Amino acid sequence: MPEFLGQNASGPETSAPGSGFRRAAAWRALASAALCALLLTGCSGTRQAAAPEASVTPPSPGEVKLDAVRAADSHAPGSPGSSGSPAACWSPLLGRLAADGVSGGRIDALFAQLGDAVSPDPMGRKVKELYTTKFLRPEPQPVPPGQKPKPPRPPMYPGVVTEENAAKCRAFLTGNARWFSLAESRYGVPREVAVSLLFVETRLGTALGKGNAFRNLAAMAASDSPDMVPGYIAALPGADGNLDWISLRMRQKSDWAYEELKALIRHADALDQDPLAMPGSIYGAVGICQFMPSNIPAYGVDGDGDGRVDLFSVGDAVFSLSNYLDRHGWRPGMRRDARYNVLKRYNNSAAYANTILALADKVAGRPAQSVQPAKPAPAKPAAQAKPAKAAATASTTR
Repeated sequence: MPEFLGQNASGPETSAPGSGFRRAAAWRALASAALCALLLTGCSGTRQAAAPEASVTPPSPGEVKLDAVRAADSHAPGSPGSSGSPAACWSPLLGRLAADGVSGGRIDALFAQLGDAVSPDPMGRKVKELYTTKFLRPEPQPVPPGQKPKPPRPPMYPGVVTEENAAKCRAFLTGNARWFSLAESRYGVPREVAVSLLFVETRLGTALGKGNAFRNLAAMAASDSPDMVPGYIAALPGADGNLDWISLRMRQKSDWAYEELKALIRHADALDQDPLAMPGSIYGAVGICQFMPSNIPAYGVDGDGDGRVDLFSVGDAVFSLSNYLDRHGWRPGMRRDARYNVLKRYNNSAAYANTILALADKVAGRPAQSVQPAKPAPAKPAAQAKPAKAAATASTTR
């Protein structure tokens, strides 16, 4: 068609017998070509519009897919690469990152999307938690006459250890049998324990966190003084008289979040992924197995053999959590109380460890066993309470 049109466009008009017929035929051919082009364009557009549907196909049992979420986020307004500069509120944090060799256009583009104010919520929640549980921990009080004592804290997470959830775990094991089998052979962590840990952490990859690890860690790293979270400070009883303690803990948590933020940026760079498209926990844990970013280079394992550690991959998540438990003392055939202690290294909670062990028993079809009681917190000596707290180091609570 293009050759024909070019010839007619350059050819002279003729009055020879039959030229009118030839001109009419040429115009019919031109109209036919235009119609074909229009139809081809429409077909091409239909194929392009339908292509993303393949990426949002419901995953098979045990499979976790984030490609569709990442693709949607990467094309959202304000995604990395869009115009704009970071707001002035991020300048101190950006300067600190630059001094550590983390800078450039990509970093500026990421921070440009965080808005023109540092959210007080991540650090404010942490300050409230630390102040009420560490500083204002109430002394045990006798139960007033006529009142019932408060029930003890449950030894396990309510509603988790059920037959329905055990069935979900067994289906996940079936769908990912290769990774669990290989990881169990290498590290000695039973598959029913590994899958139960994944269920407790992220419901087998279906609850990866409502927030964004990058946003939360950046906000915490930029919030290092009480004036950054005024609403939260005002709601804490007696906070005005304890600002020294609060300031110390905020600086410690800010430094902790800064190191995790750097680790997250480097991890995202290694995967060539957008950290703003990574779901995460309230304090920055990522992946199906919920590692803090700084733990990824230390304990992450490329389980599926694709040359990178991506904790949103089932194979990598199973190998990485098993490696972590192995490195913290897990041994085949160890006693239940020893397993309990190793699981608390993953998350320092009695209910957490008990829930995983009980769910693992149900997954494996074993009878329920006794659980470890939570140890009550020791009473704090009044005369030594503040100095001890002021000297305390930052918690790395996930």
